[in-house]
Amino acid sequence: MARWSEYDTDEERLPEGMQRIGYDADTQTYTFRDAQGGIWESAPGNQYGQLRRVQYGDHDDDESSPTQPLTYAGPDSPPGSWRQEMMPLLNWFLLVGLFLLVILWFISGGSKRSTEVVRNCADDTAPYKIKSGDTCWAIAEARSVSLDDLLANNEGLDCDKLAVGETICVPIASLD
Repeated sequence: MARWSEYDTDEERLPEGMQRIGYDADTQTYTFRDAQGGIWESAPGNQYGQLRRVQYGDHDDDESSPTQPLTYAGPDSPPGSWRQEMMPLLNWFLLVGLFLLVILWFISGGSKRSTEVVRNCADDTAPYKIKSGDTCWAIAEARSVSLDDLLANNEGLDCDKLAVGETICVPIASLD
């Protein structure tokens, strides 16, 4: 599928008077000539973008300032830093790393909250460890105590969320 843009020709992309005069396939650099005869090169792999002056033109009076200083790099400007070139990748790697950390956190069970309550049972109660399938009603019936007594001796106990392995205090049934 072809990509087309109205700005894909040199006339729209280059400043007035600038003309493309060559391409070096080995270094992947484009060469341009400005209106004063100065020679400019693009960065390797870039057809347009920041240009670097490699030779001055016929006029010796204004050699220090390029025709458009905001568009071009000067002759003595250092090439771009590798950090500056890799900055878009840094953002991508940070997002991928954050995503992987969140996935690992969920897989490792980091999202489960520890709701285990340590209960110290009184003298008139006995500890009972919750097993799979236990309900408050079934525990109270099996120990012959009322559900209200069971809940009174276990403050904060939620019968809808009994965790296997959790310990509760069951009142000892009186023999009256």
